[in-house]
Amino acid sequence: MKKKVLIVFKYPHRWNNEVLKKFSNYYDTENLYISDLKNINFKEIVNKINNLIKSKNIEIVVFDPDYFKFINLFFIQKIKAKKKIIWTGDDFELHSMNAITASECDLILSTCPLSVLKYKEKGYQAYLTHGEKGEIINNSQIKKEIDVLFFGALTEDRELFLNYITSKGINLKNVGHKEGMSGLSSEELQKLISKSKIILNLSKTRTSSVKSFSSENIYKFYYQSKGRITIAGINGIACVSEYSPIQDMLFKNNEIPTFSTKEECVDVLKSLLENDEMLKKVTRSFAERANELYEDKKSFELIYKAIEKSTGSRVQLIKIPFWYLRISAKQIVLRNVNLFNIFTSLSQLNLILELLKKSNLIIKILILSESLVNIIWYSLALTFKKKN
Repeated sequence: MKKKVLIVFKYPHRWNNEVLKKFSNYYDTENLYISDLKNINFKEIVNKINNLIKSKNIEIVVFDPDYFKFINLFFIQKIKAKKKIIWTGDDFELHSMNAITASECDLILSTCPLSVLKYKEKGYQAYLTHGEKGEIINNSQIKKEIDVLFFGALTEDRELFLNYITSKGINLKNVGHKEGMSGLSSEELQKLISKSKIILNLSKTRTSSVKSFSSENIYKFYYQSKGRITIAGINGIACVSEYSPIQDMLFKNNEIPTFSTKEECVDVLKSLLENDEMLKKVTRSFAERANELYEDKKSFELIYKAIEKSTGSRVQLIKIPFWYLRISAKQIVLRNVNLFNIFTSLSQLNLILELLKKSNLIIKILILSESLVNIIWYSLALTFKKKN
């Protein structure tokens, strides 16, 4: 009989199903969305999840913490499971926070190889994974009607880059979308990918400045790992990519032709599109390497063995920093807060005292005072906002 796994997602997202499929190949898998647990507070959500774990005899819980104001160290600490795992797809900006949260977990799974190394540097058991479909697709017999395809979020910088490429005679199909706007469905995108000769990857971060805790408003961008490379590889389509250090770690240059400027990009694209034999060679070598990296039977088998062998040894923190305690306290007290349940919200201060038990008196006073102010202020603000 398969062991049971519960995956705690923050909210529905397109890659959730792919994460579920990967675990379902090895485990009896359940999932829930924190966003569906409405009108209940932090403690009630913990109890609900623990009751589900007990009733279904679940042994392993996987947490999806990225960009969600709820899943923190103290939440994971209260979940009663034999083994706990973090799955992070956006560790780039959140590593400082996720690395503290992960101290309550047995394993860390990250879609970024640099992130994996950062966790290993701290003593964590960390493994590379991906959130895309892990089945290698043979598109070689489909007619390639599109020379170059770009998909993903569009920023002003990316639009200028793509416009330059088309102005130089490159036949580019751009199906990117602005932030806040929906792109193509998965099925529509898959059809376009299968008809493409080359997928173009732009690796700079999309925001106007880097937003990590340690680098906010210092650097304009980082060169980041992107899912377009994974998608291209799984589909057996050539990928031409803007430089990122991740490519140096995983691929040889002849497997992913790389550029640093828009002029170099045009030169690389033209050299491939004007030489069918070279394009076929690049496509073949990239597809073979992608098969080694991304095919689930190969990549997730290693993760499964690591989960089964995990001994429960975890990284021990010397202390939890003040900024993390402040964020966690706010996440706890603001869950389901309004005037109608303000006394219930005030009762959550007991949880704040619990998470501050190893802190000095000054930190306790500061965070408790701030938590009290937050409860009163947000109870008023959110209640009147709902009425309006």
